[in-house]
Amino acid sequence: MVAFNKLVRDKVPSLVTKDGGSYSLKLLSPLEHQHEITKKMYEELDEYHAAQSKDEAIEELVDMVELIYAAIKLHDVSPEDFEAIRLEKKKKKGGFEKGIYLNSISQ
Repeated sequence: MVAFNKLVRDKVPSLVTKDGGSYSLKLLSPLEHQHEITKKMYEELDEYHAAQSKDEAIEELVDMVELIYAAIKLHDVSPEDFEAIRLEKKKKKGGFEKGIYLNSISQ
């Protein structure tokens, strides 16, 4: 048996058995789940950074969005409420579409 020791998508165990394999797993507590989501976000970010094609980049971004949805659920926020918060913040401060890189501010 190969050690995996990381958070995986919910259907991975059934895919393993479908392919004739077996597995061992544990269900994480909410705190452990949050910790593993954070670790997985870094993993997916590294994979996004290393992506060599548009398709690879999109696959990693999809994984990151799925992790964000899992994380907001752990914080008892619905996707709709999350989106409303996102839009309100964007309305106040804007998004990241223009590529503005702030060098300095003086006051």
